[in-house]
Amino acid sequence: MCGAYGLSVKTIKDIINRFDLEIEDENVEDFKPRWNIRPGQNNPVVVKKAKSEKNQIEMMHWGLLPHFARDDQYKHKPINARAETVEELPSFRHPFHRTRCLIPFTGFYEPDKIHFSKNPFPWRYFQMKDHSICAFAGLYDFWKDKNSGKEIHSYTIITTVPNTIVGKYHDRMPVILEKEDEDTWLNPGIEAQKLLPLLKSFNSEKMEEWEVGAAARNPINDYPELIEPVKSSRQGTLF
Repeated sequence: MCGAYGLSVKTIKDIINRFDLEIEDENVEDFKPRWNIRPGQNNPVVVKKAKSEKNQIEMMHWGLLPHFARDDQYKHKPINARAETVEELPSFRHPFHRTRCLIPFTGFYEPDKIHFSKNPFPWRYFQMKDHSICAFAGLYDFWKDKNSGKEIHSYTIITTVPNTIVGKYHDRMPVILEKEDEDTWLNPGIEAQKLLPLLKSFNSEKMEEWEVGAAARNPINDYPELIEPVKSSRQGTLF
């Protein structure tokens, strides 16, 4: 799964320029660099609106609240969707066919569950060797309260089998799209089944990783030093 990531760009303009965007949500302008984005927070998401030539960016809640939920206290708000079941599960089937999105990121964390069997697991940080801004493949949905009119826009990150670099530490990884596939993923007119081949593990030769300190595991912390590499002081414990 992917339960924490970073978007440590200097300004929102870096994201706008990278994805050739229009601002959909004025709250996006308040964006600040992030090194520890967690579920339950509002974060920049790139979407394609049918009437707009350019893609748009807006802030959405991480943790998918499906449109059919009775209320906003609906218990099942998945932060991840497995690539193998996006066409099958009710929460994901509609968004997969109609409301796909890109989630910009500069790096992400995964716990080392291969070499360690007990919590707290050491965390590894993964990013591109060229330090570029990339995008996870995501799904989003709109929930609206029938009485008050309150709306919640939320998203989930699709995961898949890991590549060789992530697979050394974890059995899943987020789907990272190649830049040339991003417009295809957002295209509302494409047949959804044709998108399934995109939901694959990313080229490990383009990535690098290292272990980070325990401070990264605390969702309260959010500063550049979180992603600095540390040397492990623990031995792996088998079962």
